[in-house]
Amino acid sequence: MERAVFGASEFFSKEAITGFRGIECVRLGHLRGANVEIVEIWFNPWKVTYTELLELFFDLHDATCREGHRNKNQSLIFFSDIHQLSVAKQKKNELNNTFKDEIITEITPIREHINSLEAIKLIS
Repeated sequence: MERAVFGASEFFSKEAITGFRGIECVRLGHLRGANVEIVEIWFNPWKVTYTELLELFFDLHDATCREGHRNKNQSLIFFSDIHQLSVAKQKKNELNNTFKDEIITEITPIREHINSLEAIKLIS
């Protein structure tokens, strides 16, 4: 079992991903003091890849910055290892080459934000 953690303003509901093959557990919450929803996904890497989860993440929210909307729209990928970092950077670069608007997704180590993530009120 592996874990993927994503965050975004105006995110998606638990129902949007619970039926996705290979996803074993989903927990949603909010960062305390921020308008950012966090989703923690435990998945079976033999049934679904991290790349597929990234694609789902980007499909289910607007990760672009349109003029005047930078402060309202947030998008976060929390990586836990070098593989997740590499795949997330590659996907972000692909999207930057595809979309006219800038992809604002921040890719950051989960260990640097563990205190914030522990402060999340997770809903099973």
